[in-house]
Amino acid sequence: MGRILLCTGKYAENPYFVESVCVNVYCVEELCYLFASKPFMINREIMDEGLAQWLGQECGLTELSHQLLNLFHKGSQPGIFVSIILDYVNYCTPEEKKKIEDVLQSNAGLNDYERQKRQADFLLKNAKPRLAIEEYDRLLRQLPETESALKPPICHNMGVAYASLFQFEMAARYFKKAYDMTGNRESGVQYLTAQRMNLKESAYIAFIAGHGEFHDLSLQVEKKLEKAKGEFEASQDNRMLSALKIYKDEGNVASYYEEIDKIISGKKDAYRELVGQ
Repeated sequence: MGRILLCTGKYAENPYFVESVCVNVYCVEELCYLFASKPFMINREIMDEGLAQWLGQECGLTELSHQLLNLFHKGSQPGIFVSIILDYVNYCTPEEKKKIEDVLQSNAGLNDYERQKRQADFLLKNAKPRLAIEEYDRLLRQLPETESALKPPICHNMGVAYASLFQFEMAARYFKKAYDMTGNRESGVQYLTAQRMNLKESAYIAFIAGHGEFHDLSLQVEKKLEKAKGEFEASQDNRMLSALKIYKDEGNVASYYEEIDKIISGKKDAYRELVGQ
């Protein structure tokens, strides 16, 4: 269960339009959510006197508005501007705020396309694959030829995102694009791994037999799968399943299936949460 947040101020009748992400916000909590979920949007443009005034006039946060307006006379940085808002609302945990600060430090010197990729990377790293895919896809459609060096890692990471959603056919497609552009072995291995997971075993064997150029990479795939199998056999989940099997072996079939149903239900809920973001 997530933390309960007490709302600060009031819901605005007139929203504030955040131009960098093309979103209207109606309260300070919605603004903080954007800062926490899209930290790469935090740049000089976010330091808008209109935003500070909106918080006072529309949200009733006069004290916060005055604090922010005072910053414009001190030549403050965007990170401080955002930090004051987050602290006032008490929106983030210290760990979450540290993530945002780390993003701001790594943001220095990046162009708009690099920042957008970092934003998508951030979402992927923080278990939001669907949102990451949307960001990567938007970036690929906008990317000029001068930034073509970003295409292979974007495609590779889209493969990672799709694989985390168990959409292995799509994952294979993007890993293959990355591999074709660079010949990167990791992209090649991930491409074959996605194929291995997507195809029936006989179809995969036929595929490798017909593509001799992937023979060496396919051996790496099998090593990875063997390693993953060993890690699962040593995992807490496997020990729990082994313990449950005792129920079945002892004839307590009802209890066995009841516990298995609980596990499956939990996995389904976790997946629904993942794909519903």
